[in-house]
Parts: sequence; C-alpha cells; structure tokens
Amino acid sequence: MSPTALIYGATGYMGRLTARRAAEAGMRPVLAGRDASALAATGRELDLRARAFTLEDPAVVREALSDITVVLNSAGPFDRTAKPLIDACLHTGTHYLDLAGEVPDFQLAADRDEEARAAGVMLLPGAGFGVVPTDSLAVHLHRRLPDADRLDIAFQAIGGISRGTATTLLSDLPRTGVRLQAGVYLPQRAAANTTKIDFGTGPATVVANPWRADLLTAAHSTGIQTIDTYTALPAPVRVLMKLAMRMPAVFTSAPWRALTQTLVRRLPAGPSDTALADGSSHVWAQVSTRDGRRAVAVLHGPEAYEFTARTAQVLLQRTLDGQATPGFQTPASAYGPDLVLTIPDVSRQDLA
Repeated sequence: MSPTALIYGATGYMGRLTARRAAEAGMRPVLAGRDASALAATGRELDLRARAFTLEDPAVVREALSDITVVLNSAGPFDRTAKPLIDACLHTGTHYLDLAGEVPDFQLAADRDEEARAAGVMLLPGAGFGVVPTDSLAVHLHRRLPDADRLDIAFQAIGGISRGTATTLLSDLPRTGVRLQAGVYLPQRAAANTTKIDFGTGPATVVANPWRADLLTAAHSTGIQTIDTYTALPAPVRVLMKLAMRMPAVFTSAPWRALTQTLVRRLPAGPSDTALADGSSHVWAQVSTRDGRRAVAVLHGPEAYEFTARTAQVLLQRTLDGQATPGFQTPASAYGPDLVLTIPDVSRQDLA
C-alpha cells in the first residue's frame, strides 16, 4: 500500500487552499470532510479523490483512516475535531498533523505523547503559520545563545482574514490566556501589555497575545522557561481587546455574539488569490540572559494563509517520505530550525 495523505476539512478555506498547493506540487491527497456534495465538487476541481465522513462515530473514523499514512486536520474548531481524529490515528497508526494555533489545542496532543510513542504515531499540531515560523526562529536563536532563559516572540501578518480566523478572534476576546514565567503558565488577558517591535519597516505596535501556542511549542523545543508572545494588530482590534479585558460580560453576551456572527457572515471565505500574492508575514524573536546577553532575529515570508498552505504541504510530503518522529512533536523538534527556510519565499536574518 503506497503512502497516502488525507486532508480533513478540505472544503473549508484553509483545507481547500492546502489541497490546491499539494496538487500543484504533484501530491495526490484524499479530500475529506462532512459534506459529500461539496467534497465531490472540490475533488472534481482538483482531480483528487474525496471521502465523506463525520467524526461522531469512532468506528467510522477508524475505517476512514485505515489506509491513510498521515492526516492533516484543517477543520476547526480544533477543540472539537482533534480528539476524534487523534483517537483514530492512534488506533490505525496514522500520523496526525493539524493547523491549530492555540494553547489548549496543543495541550490536547501533548497529553497523548506516551500513547503516540507506543503506537509509533507522530502528533504534530500547528503545521502552518500558527507556530512553524515562531518555533523555528525560537530554536535557531536558542542554538545561538544556549543559556538564554527568556524568549519574546512577535508576529505581523499583512493581508486579509478568513471567516474562521475572524470567528476565533472575536470569540476569544473575553477569554483569559496564559504567559509562561519561570516554567509556570500564568493567566493573562489579551493586550495586557503593549510594546513596539521593528519587523524591518519601522516600529509597529504589538500587544500581548496570550492565546498563541508559541508558548507551549517554544518551551517544548527549547526548554526556555519564560516566554511572552505578541501580535501586531489593527488599532480597532487592539481597542476591542482592551475593552474585553475591562468588560468581559459585554463580550460574552447574546447581543455581542449575534452582532459578531452577522459581521463574520459578511466576510469572504478568505483572502483572494490577489491578496494571497500581495500579502506578507513577519516574525521577530529575541532570547536573552539575566546578565544582558541577547540574540535577535527576524523572519519574512509570504502572506500568512499562503504560508500555512505551503508549510502544510511540505510537512505532509516529509511525513509521507517517512520523516516522522513518534510522539508529540513541534515543527522544529521534529525537523529542526531550518525547516522554515525550505518554504518558498521565506528568509531569515540575524539582527543581534
């Protein structure tokens, strides 16, 4: 049986874009999801096989993955879809990748590390822009300054936004996230801290983003015990974050949910091909020691959704080629810090 990849959620914006990039690279993934008619249409468009199944019945999921080498889960919300797919993967010996980007989603996979090792299965969440560039940059800097005990990471995405990302962002506004201090995850509200970062075109305002899984992945990959993560966001979003911190009840109310659902429905499914080509992404990171030594680097790449699709395609291919380490893995722990440099149009520069 030849190695085979399956993309679950292939009719969503990100799953479809990844399937397109995989097909363009000569891969033949199986497209999967709940909607048989939508899958069939996407399958005809890309000339790929389609397989419709839901995740409610474990036996159905196991059967659907019985001939699959690696599955890429692109169907959010991942707190609902990851567990049934991981359960099935551990039963069928299928490697698991997903496009998650938040701490709880990664913790779900990390908690199954021992089972995965015993089953010979790799669990690698965050197979896209979510953590691949930040994890790679963190490990690169840690190798330059091995005794660093602090890591700061910030990113900037220039381009459009998908309905899925907008839904997650708006629903997360009142939710408390975490930061890592001395090895302990401490509660933190979004935008609790604001600072300036130069990604290469002048200072940009960034705010604390405590939902990012970079905390967990960088800690796993480097062992650094104090980590803060930041994101460059438009001023209106920063204002909403700060308001949600002060008035969380407003942002969990039924009127707010109804308003945001209406707004999200008016958005396009995701950036157009033109927006994908015109956008860009930038990651800055710094490691430091208590005595003041530091190492700083910046990474530049394509638009964030395009970055994700290209990265997921590369990771699917590597897994199909037999490059898969059993257990819970982060991108850099599995493939090293230079993995990100194999993605087209990505560059890295050491600043200090």
